[in-house]
Amino acid sequence: MTWWQGEDGSPRDLVVVLTALPLEADAVRRLMRDVERRVHPSGTVFSVGELPGVRTKVVLGITGEGTKEAAVITERAIETFRPAAVLLVGVAGALKDSVGLGDVVVAKRVHCYSGGKETAETFKSRPRTWDAAHRLLMLTYDLDVDWPDEPPKVHHKPIASGDTLLTSRRGPLAAMLDERFEDAVAIEMEGAGVAIGAHLRETNALAIRGISDRADEHKQAADAGGSQERAAANAAAFAVALIAAYAATLKKVKKAKPVPGHPGGEILAARLAGSVTSLCFGPGRTLLAAALSGPIRRWRLDDGEELPPIHTATWMPPRYGVRVAASPGGGPVVVRDGYRLRALQPDEPDHPPVELGSVTYPGELYFASTASYALLSWATIFRLRSTATGADLLSFTAVAASISADESTLAVAKGLVSGGRHVQVYRLRPGQDPVPTGPPIELHQAAGMALQIALSPDGTLLGGMTARWAGVFDVERGVPIMPRSGGGDLWSQFFPEAMSLVCTPRGRLLHMSKGRVLQLDVNSRDDAPFLPGGGGYRRLVMSPDGLLATGDAAGWVRVRPWQD
Repeated sequence: MTWWQGEDGSPRDLVVVLTALPLEADAVRRLMRDVERRVHPSGTVFSVGELPGVRTKVVLGITGEGTKEAAVITERAIETFRPAAVLLVGVAGALKDSVGLGDVVVAKRVHCYSGGKETAETFKSRPRTWDAAHRLLMLTYDLDVDWPDEPPKVHHKPIASGDTLLTSRRGPLAAMLDERFEDAVAIEMEGAGVAIGAHLRETNALAIRGISDRADEHKQAADAGGSQERAAANAAAFAVALIAAYAATLKKVKKAKPVPGHPGGEILAARLAGSVTSLCFGPGRTLLAAALSGPIRRWRLDDGEELPPIHTATWMPPRYGVRVAASPGGGPVVVRDGYRLRALQPDEPDHPPVELGSVTYPGELYFASTASYALLSWATIFRLRSTATGADLLSFTAVAASISADESTLAVAKGLVSGGRHVQVYRLRPGQDPVPTGPPIELHQAAGMALQIALSPDGTLLGGMTARWAGVFDVERGVPIMPRSGGGDLWSQFFPEAMSLVCTPRGRLLHMSKGRVLQLDVNSRDDAPFLPGGGGYRRLVMSPDGLLATGDAAGWVRVRPWQD
């Protein structure tokens, strides 16, 4: 499917429609086409499709009854799909005789009547009121609606929302509503929850309700007579007309286009909700990126299209947050969210995640190949594990690790006593244990602790960097081909989440220092700036076919082709 991207790279031309009941969802779904099923990692099911003649995508979801359920699903939908707007569509009970069965109420305001304080003498209500999004509300006054039957009346009035089903106009709840929310013309159970969820995510929201009963003793009889189906159909028709009008006000989608720059024109520029914490190339020429919270987002690099996101992350401190690793050659996507590890099949949305267990220390998810993944904990324990069996293929103390982009070679800076200066290189073969290429390569006797190592894409070269030394080695011969004493000031970049090192096919070293991407200069202690920007870079990765991807503190993800 095609996912719309806004000018900042986010999928803004998209509207989420939420309903409480299946019959309400059916009324909307009948007006959609090319519907696909998407399953959130938590199990929530969404239907994604189009409307005839409307370029904006529609995501349809069912919240269930009640304000709490509605708030959770609303925030989950916004976090996953990042829509331009959220519409709550469905049925409601009338509180005023002026509102007839089948009429449509556009909620100018949603009164949440449930909150309050109870004392020994009385109950003191503490209501909250949520105004409709002005931009959406204004469009509803002049819509061309294709009604399914006789056109109903449309009322632009407030509604009441809470967790109580009102079936009597003579009870205490009805009296309280009449006293304190006299302007409300309808009552329902989800509007306040959707309003809260949208408010927390700063997203435009509006409730559209078809009147199915009078919130009295005759509710069951009205429902049995088909009033719910009629009311839901009218609300759905009105919502579809609103989406069409709203879509016309949104900016047209722009795909990422190459722009002049160094080292090459950008083929992708997209923005996450926060600082980029994880970045990797995945199967089928894709890029995956994660921030502190929100979904792991994916792009197809051949045309810049955004693919459905995967695994919404739970917000945690940066060192405990989500990490994602994948192989350009295929296999599952491995995600570490806090202490949990799981393997996902992003192109098989109905395939459940495979739990890989947990880790004692979150540390860094270093990489994932087609058949294995690697961890390096803060306790400096390196583990290479089989994705299929979960068994450790390698396990020892280490301070840094790297895998070549073609997955042929693994390098691990082993040991603590030596400061990780001794790097063991292994050849990787499918279905076999890693095989050492020979004795460990010693970076330099006076190098200090190894801060980062990196293999070239084909595994023939090994780059290493410490606080006082940097160099590149020929892996087969174990000899340096580009040494330099006096490496850059990297101590401020010690933690892995703030570090990246790239060894190019021709042996150039690109590294990050204080958020800048620099190229190692063997003839000078002052490394040359390699990419524009004054200090916000957080991630730097290279693909097997010469693409360079960066992620920065502002959430920007960029991909550039370049020649070594």
